[in-house]
Amino acid sequence: MHTHVLRRALATLLTASAMTVLVPGAASAADPGQCMTSAGGRTSDLRPGDRLASGASLVPTPGKPELVMQPDGNLVVYAVGNPGGPKLPLWQSGTYGNPGAYALMQEDGNFVIYKKDGGPQTGGGIWHTATYGDRDNGYVSASLRDDGTFMVSGRSAVDRYWSTDTNERHVRVCSTDMAWMRGYWAQSATVWLVFQKDNNLVMYRKSDGKAIWGSGTYGSRNVLELELGDGGDLALRELWQNRTVRWHTGTAGNSGAYALLQDDGNFVVYKKTGGPGKGGALWASGTYNKV
Repeated sequence: MHTHVLRRALATLLTASAMTVLVPGAASAADPGQCMTSAGGRTSDLRPGDRLASGASLVPTPGKPELVMQPDGNLVVYAVGNPGGPKLPLWQSGTYGNPGAYALMQEDGNFVIYKKDGGPQTGGGIWHTATYGDRDNGYVSASLRDDGTFMVSGRSAVDRYWSTDTNERHVRVCSTDMAWMRGYWAQSATVWLVFQKDNNLVMYRKSDGKAIWGSGTYGSRNVLELELGDGGDLALRELWQNRTVRWHTGTAGNSGAYALLQDDGNFVVYKKTGGPGKGGALWASGTYNKV
């Protein structure tokens, strides 16, 4: 892959406020009508001694997320959209400006990005996961999963030592689901919805990669999480302290409500008995006509 410049999408300062035009739109083809999280899917591994050369990619399943060692030296996890269309950066090492750099899964358990002429014996490391040391009887690997998670782990994913935490979630968000942490994302046929590391929840369209909606919560001093409460209010709350709400849909008082990322590009909170074609929309992002 020859993508030289990482888009600044991960630091987007989108200030669009939550819109309240309730147009549910068409049903999402990816929605089976139940609440669940996405499975990890297939995994591709880099074992001790394996390297990801400049310009090379790690791709467990074509059409799923990719790990790319770009020619500019930046290591990037991309979500893949329409064939031939733009890809969305979910995570990056920030090591651009080092042409020819490569990544190495070392025998000591550390995953390191080296300059073009660098190496374990010569130095030149510019980024690493700090996972060196005796772990799981010496077995360790760097892996990319189909859900977009890149991690360094032992024989089992349970023995996870470092991770990008870029897990793909289901298009349907329910109160019974675990909260979205920063880095989590979901996708419909037309858009990506990403809870960015800067605390902003942002929607990007797959046609051109442009941001079309955001929660405006970037730069919040404390770490946030996205959660649908039992009462039906979808909110971004501070993870610690007194759980201060930084953004919410204002849909409390609707037990059993759920949120759905639709194929028409709209993100909608529905009543328990509502849904595409049935009505019952309580809140919507208003992006049904922007894809």
